[in-house]
Amino acid sequence: MTRVDYLQYLSILERFVDVPKDAKKTGAYKSYLTQLEEYLRAFIVRTKPLLDMEGTMQQVDSDSACLFVQGGLTGWSKPTTANDGTSIDLSQFASSSDLEALGLERLKNALLSLGLKCGGTLKDRAERLFATKGHSLSDMEKKALKSDMEKENARNEALAKSEERIKKMVEILGEERESTKENTERKQARAVGEGEEEEEEIEEIQSDEEVDDSTPYNPKNLPLGWDGKPIPYWLYKLHGLNISYSCEICGNQTYKGPKAFQRHFTEWRHSHGMRCLGIPNTPHFANITKIADAVELWQKMKSEKERHKWDADVHEEYEDSAGNVVNKRTYEDLKRQGLL
Repeated sequence: MTRVDYLQYLSILERFVDVPKDAKKTGAYKSYLTQLEEYLRAFIVRTKPLLDMEGTMQQVDSDSACLFVQGGLTGWSKPTTANDGTSIDLSQFASSSDLEALGLERLKNALLSLGLKCGGTLKDRAERLFATKGHSLSDMEKKALKSDMEKENARNEALAKSEERIKKMVEILGEERESTKENTERKQARAVGEGEEEEEEIEEIQSDEEVDDSTPYNPKNLPLGWDGKPIPYWLYKLHGLNISYSCEICGNQTYKGPKAFQRHFTEWRHSHGMRCLGIPNTPHFANITKIADAVELWQKMKSEKERHKWDADVHEEYEDSAGNVVNKRTYEDLKRQGLL
C-alpha cells in the first residue's frame, strides 16, 4: 500500500473505487470508514448547525440501497445469489485446462455461487471449480450457502452505504476542503523557504550554548542577571550600581547603588551595629553612617530631652493675694523677702 501525504489524501478522500476489493473485506477498512464518517458528521454538525443531517443521510441510504440492488454503485457489483446464472455446467468440460478459457472473472463468480474460495491464479480457480464436478449440493448445503451469501451481501451493502454517506458529506464540505488544501499548500511552500533558516538558527543556538558553558566575559565586573550573564551596562548605571556607599556602623560594609544603601538601614547588620553603640535604631538616625555622627546626635537628643523635662521650680505656678501668677522659684523668693 502506497502512503500519501496530507495534501494528496484531501484530493482522493472520497475515491473509494481505487480501493482493491480484497482490502474492502478487511476489518481495518470497515473501522476506517466508521471513524471517518463519525469525524465528518461531527465537523458538519459544528460548522453547519442549520443543516438537516439526519434527513440528508436517510435520503442517501435510501438511494444507495436501490442502486446497490441494481448494481449501479461504482466499485460494487450486483449482489450474488444461488440462482443468479453464474454457475457453470461442468459436464461440458473434460479437464480444468478447458475451464481456464472462461477467464478469471467468470471462474470467480462461479466459485462464489458455490460458496467456495475465489482467490488465486487462473489455474488455481479452474482446478478448484473442476474438483466439484460430479458433486451435487444437498438442501442443507444450499440453505447454508444462501445464508452465507446473504451475510456477505448485507456486509457489502453496509460498506457501500457508508461510502456513499462519506461522499455526500465530502460534497457538503467542498468549500472547507478547498480552503484546507490552499492552507496546506501555503504552509508547505513557506516551510521550504524556512527550512534553511531554521537550520541556521539551530546552529546559532547550539554555538551560543557552547559559549554559555564557559565563564561569561565580564571585564567591568557587572552583576549577573537571571540568565547568568552580566546585565547591560546602561542598566547598571541606571540603577546607580556604579556608586558605592560605605557604612562605618555596619563594620565598613560597602553597598552598591542607592536602593541597597537605603534598604540596609532596616536590615539586621545596621540594627546590630546601633545596638552595640547603645543607640536605638529609629528614623532619626537615617542616612547616618559614621559612628561619631550617630553618637553626637544621640547626645544632642538626650540633652534636648532633658531640657524639655518637667521642672517644678520653673513650670509650677503660684498666685499671690493680688492675683499675680509667678513660678514656684519666684514665689518662694518673694515670700522670703516678705513682699507677699
